[in-house]
Amino acid sequence: MTAPSMREKAIEELKSFVILSIYLWICFGALVLYKSAILRAEGVAFLPLGFAALKAVVSAKFLMLGNFLPIVRLRSGERLIVAMLRKTLLLLILLVALTLIEESVLALIHGRPVSEAIAGLGGGSSYQAAASLLLMLLILFPYVGFRTLGEALGVENLIAMLIQRAAADTPNAAP
Repeated sequence: MTAPSMREKAIEELKSFVILSIYLWICFGALVLYKSAILRAEGVAFLPLGFAALKAVVSAKFLMLGNFLPIVRLRSGERLIVAMLRKTLLLLILLVALTLIEESVLALIHGRPVSEAIAGLGGGSSYQAAASLLLMLLILFPYVGFRTLGEALGVENLIAMLIQRAAADTPNAAP
């Protein structure tokens, strides 16, 4: 079996980026829709789905960069659930750090105080910031879980397991 060429690697990374961007856009879009429904009940029109798409692409870029770090790779002998939790927390920390840097740079470019840009992250209040972090953790865990299972089982095996029909005589199959 030959090693994949640079072109094949680039195509695989692009596919991963597109899939991750779509997944994040769906998640962020659902949150925006929920926020819009709440605000609409209070008489405020709000539905920035374009913002959700942009945030999804930027977040996907940051997460793809994080996947190249050795610290998020599966460790030999590590329990999969521990690896999933560790990787999710590490990617969340990375995402927060890179978002802080991005917002700081944008504030400087636009002549705004960096403190103002950082204070506005996560909705402005500490409760909204905590809720945003928790939601991002919940969004990241399935992504990291599938990615970790793919590393452990092989992506092709994981896909085959997910799309094949269960055998009727499987001991754990529901009646």
